[in-house]
Amino acid sequence: MRSKDFVRAAEGTLEGPLSGKVSGKTGAHAAGAAGMAGKDRFAAWTLAVAFLFVLCADTLLGVVFRPYLDGGTGDTTVWDVLLLVMGRSPERLPLDSWEPMMTAFTWLREHGKENVYDAVFFTQHVKFQYPLTSLLVMEALSAVGLLHLRIYAMINLLMVVATVGGMALLMRELAERMGFDRAVRGGVSRLTLAALGAVAALCFYPVVKAFAVGQIQVWLNAAFVFATLFYLRDRRALAGVLLGASTLIKPQMSLFLVWALLRREWGFAVGWAAVVVPGFAAACSLYGFRPSMHYLDVLSFLGQHGESYYSNQTVNGLLHRLLHNGPNLMSTTNGDTEWRGSAFAPYHPLVHIATLVSGVAFVLFGLLWRIRDGGRQPIASFLVAGTCFTIGTPIAWVPHYGVLLPVCAYLLFVLIAQAVKERTMADRRGALGKLLLLGAGFAILSNDFFHPLSELADTSFNILQSYLFFTALMLLHLLVTTTDAPNHAPGPARLS
Repeated sequence: MRSKDFVRAAEGTLEGPLSGKVSGKTGAHAAGAAGMAGKDRFAAWTLAVAFLFVLCADTLLGVVFRPYLDGGTGDTTVWDVLLLVMGRSPERLPLDSWEPMMTAFTWLREHGKENVYDAVFFTQHVKFQYPLTSLLVMEALSAVGLLHLRIYAMINLLMVVATVGGMALLMRELAERMGFDRAVRGGVSRLTLAALGAVAALCFYPVVKAFAVGQIQVWLNAAFVFATLFYLRDRRALAGVLLGASTLIKPQMSLFLVWALLRREWGFAVGWAAVVVPGFAAACSLYGFRPSMHYLDVLSFLGQHGESYYSNQTVNGLLHRLLHNGPNLMSTTNGDTEWRGSAFAPYHPLVHIATLVSGVAFVLFGLLWRIRDGGRQPIASFLVAGTCFTIGTPIAWVPHYGVLLPVCAYLLFVLIAQAVKERTMADRRGALGKLLLLGAGFAILSNDFFHPLSELADTSFNILQSYLFFTALMLLHLLVTTTDAPNHAPGPARLS
C-alpha cells in the first residue's frame, strides 16, 4: 500500500478493503471515525512536538548559546524570570516605566494642575510618554499606602504569572474551538496543552524583557492575552473592558474602539467606554482638562522624531538606522554615538514622512481587513488589528510585541487544522512547511539576537537589527494568508 493511501485511509477518504469502509450508514460512520481518529492523532502529535520544540529551542538558544548571544551581559531570558519567581529580589530590576511615572506623579502633587509634559518631558527630558490617565494607578496605590518601587516590581511579576496562566487557558480554549477537543480530552493531554501555553509565555522574549526592564507593558501584554481569551469565548464586553484599561495607559489601543464600531461589536464598545470615559473624567478632575490634552504635543513630537535605538522595531527605527540618523547602540563611553534614554533621534523629513505613511497604512489595514467577512473567524481580525496597531506606531520597543504571543498560539491550531484537511501529500507538505515557518518565527521571537547583530550597526547591513520587526511582518502575512486560504474539506467550528 502506498504512503499516500495510508494518509487517505486515516482520513477516511480511501475506498476499498483497506479503507475500513462498508456500504450504508456503517460505512459512513467508519469513515467518519477513521477521519476523526487520524485528525486527533495528528493534532496530539503535533502539539507534543511543539511543546518539545519550545523547550529545546529555548534551552539551546537561551542557555547553551546564551554567552554568544548576549555577550555575557546577562540580559534576561526565561531562566532569569524563573529565578526571580523562585526567590531573587525583584527590587533589583530596573524600573523603565515606573520611574518616569513617579517623576510626573510627584511633580503634579507639588505643582497642581499645570503642564507636566512641558516640565518633565520637554524640560527635564524624562521620558514620561504616557497619558495622565496612566497615573490613576499611582493614585490607587497611594490611597492604600503601597506607593513604592518595590511594589511596582512585585505587581509586574504577578502580571507575568497572569500572562502564563492566561496562555494556558487560551491554548485549551483554542483546541476546543478548532475541534481538537477529542485529541486533548485526556488528563495528560490537557496538562501538556496548558504547559505548552505556559512555557511558551515564559520563553517569549518580549514578555520577559518587559519584566526585566520594569515596563508597564507587562500589564498590557497580560491584558491582551485575556482579551483574546474573552473575545474567543464571546464575552466581548469583558474584552472591551481590558482593552479600555489598556487605552488608559497606551492610547493607541483606542483604535480598537473604531475597529469594534466598524464591525458593530456593540458589547465590546460598551465595555471599552465603561472604563475609558470614567478614567478620562477622573484624570481631568485630578490634573485638569488642558494638562491632559497637552499629551497631544508629546504624541506629535514622538511621531516626528521616533527612536534610532535598535530596540525600536518599527519602520521609523529601521530608517533611522539605515540613514545613520542617530545612534542605535548604548555605548559605555561618553562619545557622540552613545544612545541616551533621555534623548530622541534627530528630525529627518524622509523618516517622518515614511513613518506617517506606513503608520496610516498599517492602521487602515488593521481596521478594515475582513470587515465584511460575514463573521467568519472574527478572532483572526482581532489579532490582525492588534498586530497592525503595534507595528504601525513610530516607536514600538521589544516588549510591545508581546501581542504576538496569542497570534502564535492561534496560528498553531489553524495550521494544524489546515494540515489535517489537505487531501494531497503536496498540499500537506505545504501546510507542514508553514508550521515549520511558525516555529522558526517563535524561536526568533523567544530569544535575544541583538548583541551579535550590533556588529552591523555602522554598516548598511544594520537592517538585520530589525529582525523582530520583520518576524512580526512574517507572522502577519502568515495570519492573513492562512485565514484567507480556501477550505478543501469541512473545517472546524467557527472561532468567535
